[in-house]
Amino acid sequence: MTHSDIQVKSKAASTKILIGGFVMLTIAMGISRFSYTSILPFMQSQMNLSITEAGYLAAINNLGYLVAAFCAGFITSGARRSTHLRIQLVLCMVTTGLMGVTSSFSWWMILRFIAGLSSGFIFVLASSLVLDALLADKREKWIGIFYGGVGFGIALSGLLVPLFGLHSWRGAWIGLLVVSIILVAMIWRSVQEPQKQHLPLKGSAKASFIKETHLFVYLLIVYGLEGLGYIVSATFLVSYVKQIPNMEFFSDYSWIIVGVAAVPSTIFWSWCMGKMGYVKPLILALILQAIGVISPVLLPNIFGVTLGSILFGGTFMGISMLAITAARALKPTSGNQAIALMTGFFGTGQILGPVGAGFVLSTTNRYDISLALAALVLVIAVIVMIVGHVVSNGKTLKKV
Repeated sequence: MTHSDIQVKSKAASTKILIGGFVMLTIAMGISRFSYTSILPFMQSQMNLSITEAGYLAAINNLGYLVAAFCAGFITSGARRSTHLRIQLVLCMVTTGLMGVTSSFSWWMILRFIAGLSSGFIFVLASSLVLDALLADKREKWIGIFYGGVGFGIALSGLLVPLFGLHSWRGAWIGLLVVSIILVAMIWRSVQEPQKQHLPLKGSAKASFIKETHLFVYLLIVYGLEGLGYIVSATFLVSYVKQIPNMEFFSDYSWIIVGVAAVPSTIFWSWCMGKMGYVKPLILALILQAIGVISPVLLPNIFGVTLGSILFGGTFMGISMLAITAARALKPTSGNQAIALMTGFFGTGQILGPVGAGFVLSTTNRYDISLALAALVLVIAVIVMIVGHVVSNGKTLKKV
């Protein structure tokens, strides 16, 4: 077999892993985690779920995500990683379907915790798996396609939930279970280890190698703030739009727009990463996301909601991709641990966000105040990232 034949075979294998990873994120993040945003208004109207209870369900899901993020860092590559991914995919599907079977709030809490646990494992392990495969084949430009799975899942669930939930909120959860089973069947065999191990990024990527370890600390703080700031909008956007006068009809579309905007966004931010490195696109994405979160508050009409949905959907997965890829560049020999630590800080922010927003909502009964506070957190994240960039740029940050 010639060298070119080996390369073709290797790239075919990494493409299969990429497709499998895309679908895994679609199920674990777009469906298992974020479909709750679309289904929440149905549960509030049909089951009298209070705002505080809605916040608790979001928070317990994020707690499971946090626990999984830290635990996943101890799972090494090899058969254990792919085996864990298969197990967690099954858990994602089962917990999604069972949400539509029971009416007990206590059981909902348990199911959302397990769903968060499984989606956290999948996000960390699938990221590690796919990045290993792509970077080994020097296909770092394809990373954006992988993270686009989250946006695709959001758009898919946003389209299907109103259809499945036409008569009952139960139908939405059970319908998504059926969709998840079909998707998993398509990629089950693709959940496998790459033949090659991770190689560091090279100059062709035109990305920043960040040698200053202090920047990793700034990155952790920023990603934690991002988790706190973004999750409020991700949880309550549809409910907020539904209560805007003359805008109830547009509430479901707002979440579909988020998903549609998220699908190509990671490819765009991947291109920016190749041109400018990690830090500058990350700062820009955080600024745009802050504008997106506050836009529906400042402009409570179709234009403001649409703009906010596009900016929010177009940045939240780009920020994750940029931050995680940067962390991997900082820790090339311990990528799994770096991704797990980053996701853990992100998960911590996700827990604090819904709880804090739920408290504000129960006190003021106003979504706009919670969204404004979330935008403020994102502004703080921008400031922290700029400070970290300036400090590191004066030391060892360089272009390669």
